[in-house]
Amino acid sequence: MRYFYEYKYKSGNKVGGHNLEEIKIKDNYILLKGVDIIPTYYDNEYHYWTQKLDMNEIEYLKIIPMEEVE
Repeated sequence: MRYFYEYKYKSGNKVGGHNLEEIKIKDNYILLKGVDIIPTYYDNEYHYWTQKLDMNEIEYLKIIPMEEVE
């Protein structure tokens, strides 16, 4: 399952995205991992990404399930 996510830094900046697949919490950090699938003429390209959030710097983290299309 994939998720939309949004978080807000305490400084006021909001960040949002999609295709989140994995969430890990370790020490005082949240690790977000996902993959963007980009259709090309021949097949799909996969771009894997990782984002590390410091819990002391964010105000909130919101995660919403995406609808799967088959």
